[in-house]
Amino acid sequence: MRFGIMASHQWPFEDDLRRHVAELTELVQLAEELGYDSAWVINHFVSNLATPQPISMLAKLIEHTERITVGTGILLLPFFHPVHIAEEFATLDQLSGGRVVLGVAAGYRDHEFEAFGIPVDERFRRLDEGIRIVRALWSGERVSFDGEIWSFSDQRIGVPPLTPGGPPIWVGAGARLAVRRAARLGDAWYAPGNSPSRSYLQKHVGIYDEALAEYGRTPSERPIGVELYCAPTTGQAVAEALPHARREYYTYAEYPALRWQRERFDELVANTLLLGSPQDLIERIRGFRALGFDHLIFRPFWLGMPMEQARASIRLFAEEVIPVLREEFA
Repeated sequence: MRFGIMASHQWPFEDDLRRHVAELTELVQLAEELGYDSAWVINHFVSNLATPQPISMLAKLIEHTERITVGTGILLLPFFHPVHIAEEFATLDQLSGGRVVLGVAAGYRDHEFEAFGIPVDERFRRLDEGIRIVRALWSGERVSFDGEIWSFSDQRIGVPPLTPGGPPIWVGAGARLAVRRAARLGDAWYAPGNSPSRSYLQKHVGIYDEALAEYGRTPSERPIGVELYCAPTTGQAVAEALPHARREYYTYAEYPALRWQRERFDELVANTLLLGSPQDLIERIRGFRALGFDHLIFRPFWLGMPMEQARASIRLFAEEVIPVLREEFA
């Protein structure tokens, strides 16, 4: 079983961005020293928080790490030309020594599509064509493509990926049809672990497995993204983390598509936020493993949380949770 952290690089506009990025880089370095397997960056545009862009952040993390996988969790592919992404991630794959994953999704914030002048109803076609173009270009051969969104003839990217065939592509998806798309196009489905519905994961794992069988595909791994904070006792974990998680979720809820996160925050706390002692977290993560997930990625801090608390949390988790689960699910 593998473990990673979400390098959640979004902060209030009035904060010192350079200081935050430096502290986040140090947190990722600590995670690597503690034996974590991966670190992931995010992507949004015209956000209500200061949000550095993912390709730049990946380049920085590559420069300051040696072993761990780094990737996008996720990149909003409909806002990029796929030739651009094929070139950029082939370059990152070379710079990292083959440690990169391209995680993509369709996007959901209407104002982002408005800012780019892209119709929202094109997002899934853009995602589908984009993934297929990127994969084709990563072959290193000349490619022609004639789609609804993009068309070009006899083109080859200037930098081939180091990894044969290119880095793995993960597809983030929530709804049924999107999960089926992840099975058809992705090397993995990056599952959302923060649905307020208790039945969501079991139901959608079934949808994913059925689609994999239908398409004759086998995923490279089964990642899930969660919210997690570890402290010596569950009471301490809740007291230290919950106010910051609430602030972050209420900030997300300013977007119409995420208004439910404020309205149903108590359900999120009860059903999805993993705030607990090492033993409590071991028990809850066993539930994810029973559903087949083998790569747990978690956001280790939220808006306003002191970085020393995040460091203490990932250290305690690495010392008392990861060894137990790795031995149990070796």
